[in-house]
Amino acid sequence: MAAFKRTLFIIFVPVIIFFSTKQLVADDNWRLQDTPAEMSDAEEIGFGNQVDEYIRRQFSLEDDPDFNKAVNNIVQKVVAVSDRNTLPFTCTILQSFSINAFSAPGGHIYLTYGLLIFARTEDEVAGIIGHEVAHASLRHASKLYYEIMEINSRHEEELQSSMNALLLTTHLEEFEKDADVKGVLYAQKAGFNPDGLLNFLERHLDFMIHRGLFSMASSGFTGTVVARLNHLRKYLSNLEKNNN
Repeated sequence: MAAFKRTLFIIFVPVIIFFSTKQLVADDNWRLQDTPAEMSDAEEIGFGNQVDEYIRRQFSLEDDPDFNKAVNNIVQKVVAVSDRNTLPFTCTILQSFSINAFSAPGGHIYLTYGLLIFARTEDEVAGIIGHEVAHASLRHASKLYYEIMEINSRHEEELQSSMNALLLTTHLEEFEKDADVKGVLYAQKAGFNPDGLLNFLERHLDFMIHRGLFSMASSGFTGTVVARLNHLRKYLSNLEKNNN
């Protein structure tokens, strides 16, 4: 987990920590019953609670009540206009100066302290939260879970890790773009400027470039980030036209 705490790029794929930790995937206690390729709400909540317990053991949590209340007020505004507002959404602030956000099934959202102090406006925070809420609305965790379980049941163990990594890579751009679009729409419906997420991501990209942090990433990854930003710009441009 030390390497994860040091990372400075936002991880928006839901429960990627869980799926990238082999011992958890291999543990039958974490498996669901054989069902159609979608978790029920109850299964997702129960699954997410187990992931939440794991994350809470790995990180120190921000315990300032006023800070937590302010962030969770934004969460609840965004959740209220989302497509799955019956999930028990919560937002946990992790005591890390990395710039990071991710989500787990069942409505668990995690933001680092570093991300929140990097954000300049509530609109930016709302955009990030909207993105994470969108992952839940689009059931991305459920889709990943069942696809990974299917791979693990159909292939030899030595092939599973590489195929799971390929699966995550394949879905990363698709899921991120979908959550961006849905998330900024949620933020707008909740009364925030829909440009908040784009503003944050563009400034964060500049931060990484000027700090030379992209030397840690492949050129392909850099291209994926730029393509994602371009996709979001196009969507916001069309959204503005439709609102005029």
